[in-house]
Amino acid sequence: MKLLLLLANGFEEIEALGTLDLLRRGGLEVTTCTLNQTPLTLGAHNIAVEAELCLTELDSTQFDGVILPGGLGGSQALAATHGVLELIKEYMTQEKYVAAICAAPALVLTAAGILEGRKVTCYPAPEFIEILGDAYLSAKAHVDGKLITAAGPGCFTDFARAILECIQPGVSADVFKAALIDA
Repeated sequence: MKLLLLLANGFEEIEALGTLDLLRRGGLEVTTCTLNQTPLTLGAHNIAVEAELCLTELDSTQFDGVILPGGLGGSQALAATHGVLELIKEYMTQEKYVAAICAAPALVLTAAGILEGRKVTCYPAPEFIEILGDAYLSAKAHVDGKLITAAGPGCFTDFARAILECIQPGVSADVFKAALIDA
């Protein structure tokens, strides 16, 4: 199982890197991909991350799903990128995994137009809840078929656990026990 983690300037570091770490510990192959023309991407708290590839180099057929971290600036950039929105639509049509956390469900998934008849969670800011309307569900993490969403930075472990449980049932308990001790 190969997943793609998209990074845009302003991404929320703990949502991206914490999730990445836990998924890789769980045995998933996760590749980081930036929207930038060079591999360097700057997070919301000025942490620079070197992605493994750039969006312009992406062969979407090589992946089984996409992960969209939040962060207001990062989510706005993802939502404004035609290639990202097309990738999300393509993956939903092909019944591949789409996972989004924090601001990304409200900003990116709505921009992609994939939420009709679905329930998702997001960062519980009133403006995001309003954007999602009837699709909004108050939860730390939520799975709706192959669409996985989570509420925000404090829920990155719930997010990673939901992804792992969907893709590799039974693996997450051991991963979280080893990685976080208190699982």
